[in-house]
Amino acid sequence: MEGQLFPAWIVTGIFAGLLSYFGCKGAMLLASWSGMIVQPGDRQSHGEATPTGGGLGLVASTIITAMLVQIYFPLPVFWWQGVLPGVVVLTIIGWLDDRRPVSSLLRLLVQLAVSLWLIGFVCSQVDLYSLLWCVNGVLAVLWVMNLYNFMDGSNGMAGFQGVFSGLVLGFFFYLDNQYSMTLLSTAVAAACAGFLPLNFPRAKIFMGDVASVPLGFIFASLAIYGILSGALGLASSLLVMSVFFVDTTLTLLARAIRGERWYTAHNQHVYQRLIAKGWSHSRVLVAYQITNLVLVLPAIVLAEIYPANAVLIVGSALLALSACWYSTNLKLDALGVGETE
Repeated sequence: MEGQLFPAWIVTGIFAGLLSYFGCKGAMLLASWSGMIVQPGDRQSHGEATPTGGGLGLVASTIITAMLVQIYFPLPVFWWQGVLPGVVVLTIIGWLDDRRPVSSLLRLLVQLAVSLWLIGFVCSQVDLYSLLWCVNGVLAVLWVMNLYNFMDGSNGMAGFQGVFSGLVLGFFFYLDNQYSMTLLSTAVAAACAGFLPLNFPRAKIFMGDVASVPLGFIFASLAIYGILSGALGLASSLLVMSVFFVDTTLTLLARAIRGERWYTAHNQHVYQRLIAKGWSHSRVLVAYQITNLVLVLPAIVLAEIYPANAVLIVGSALLALSACWYSTNLKLDALGVGETE
């Protein structure tokens, strides 16, 4: 089976990427036809009206490619019963929200439901019934879904992060001889890549909640599976999306400390403030992805090679990212950039 993996990897990537591209183009036409247009505003990082919901093709590509992978490299029941139902539900509610805003409470309840379903399924499969683990698992999945959604506000940001996260997770599944999960992770990464020509460097369409929230759910699910199967360490898993995690978490903590309504829409993430200062979307994207390649990826590799020191390595990487977030905000505060509530 290992000898068949390389051609299967190539075919999977090409198929998922092309299917995603044409699916997203179809979604773009549908969005334009149905009036799913995002207008410029104080909390937007874009200056022109743009269709949204293009990520529908991305999610569809991932699901269809997974079905084809199943024929030759059967995927674990974890994907079909634990993850896929949540992806479908989140895609539906995301599409409805992109068309016409759905109440925050309903969205939260749906996210909570799919998180409980996933963690409940995991616990039933591995006989893990620790209340603390289950609660932390649900909260972690909820947070990853939302931080991915929060960071989907700049051209290429969510798409490139999806490529990075999918390839990293796929690599560690490969090292652990989990070939079906390698191909699934590759499919997700390729589907994100297929969306990029329509969103970067110029955004012809936005990804929308229809894909950003399901993508967060998928990556949280893959990380959980990697941890429980032994393909990835718990500490290392925290770094896969750490550039999103640090920017979102520290920004919302800062808003809460200042007494602001941290749960409302805003423009105070570092990437938003840099764009407000005059940075191009491309320049911001390059800064985030260079951070992934120069800091995050080496830290993940070191943490996996030296598991006894994983906590120290991961903690140091998160501290370095936090220091970058803090120093950047200090400079932007001095310029009075991005203070709109």
